[in-house]
Amino acid sequence: WMHFLENSQYQAQQEGLGNVTPEQMMAFMSEIQAMFDYGRHMLAKRRENPQNDLLSAIANVEIDGKPLSPEFLDGSWLLIVFAGNDTTRNSLSGTMRLLTEFADQKAKLMANEELFPNFVHESIRMVSPVTYMRRTATTETELGGQPIAEGDKVVMYYAAANRDPAKFPNPNQYDITRENAKEHLSFGHGPHVCLGQRVANMQLDSAYRNILRRFPDIKWTGEQTLAPSNFVHAISSLMVDLGT
Repeated sequence: WMHFLENSQYQAQQEGLGNVTPEQMMAFMSEIQAMFDYGRHMLAKRRENPQNDLLSAIANVEIDGKPLSPEFLDGSWLLIVFAGNDTTRNSLSGTMRLLTEFADQKAKLMANEELFPNFVHESIRMVSPVTYMRRTATTETELGGQPIAEGDKVVMYYAAANRDPAKFPNPNQYDITRENAKEHLSFGHGPHVCLGQRVANMQLDSAYRNILRRFPDIKWTGEQTLAPSNFVHAISSLMVDLGT
C-alpha cells in the first residue's frame, strides 16, 4: 500500500491528473479502500481482545469518556501505515548503507552497546527520511535575513537543516558519538513535531541491536533502488550481504 501510494503520486505528477485513466483511478480507489478496511478490521479486533501493543492503545483510548470516532481511527491507521512505516524502514535501510560506508563507526558501535541511543539519533540525522514540509506563515517575520510576509508559503528542507554546518560541524561525517546528534530536525519541531518519534526511536534501537547481534558482518552490496519521490527519501530496496 505504501509503495502504491508513492508510485501513484509520481505517476499522477508525470502524466498529469487529466491523463489518469478510469482503470488507474479504479485501481487506486480499490487499494485505498482495502487499506482502510484492513485497518478497521485490525482495530476492531484490538477492541475485542486488547494486546500489549500500539494498535490496542489507539483502539481503546477514550477522550471525554468516549472512544475515538471511526474518522480518527482511520486517520491513526493511515499514520501507522504510511508515516510510521515509511520513515522507519527508510531509516533502517539508509543506516545499513551508512554502516558499510563508515566501517569505523560500525566497529565503534559493536565495541560499545552504550552508543546505541546516540547512534540512532545520528543515523536519523544522516538519512533524513522526510525531505521537506510546507507551512503557511501566520505573521510577518524575518528568517536568516529573508523577509517573510503573512500568508507566504514556506518550505522547510529537513535534509538541509540536518546537514547545516552552523549546527553540526563536519555535517557529512557520520559520527555516532556526535554530542548534539539528538538535535536533528527529522521529526520536525514545535506544534508540528512528529507524535511518533519516541516509538520510531524505540523501534530502530531494537531493530539495529537485533540485526547486528545476529548478523555482525552485514554489509551493503552497493545495490539499491530509490522510489521516485521528492517528499521522502524512499528506499524501495537495499541489498545486503548478511555475512553468514
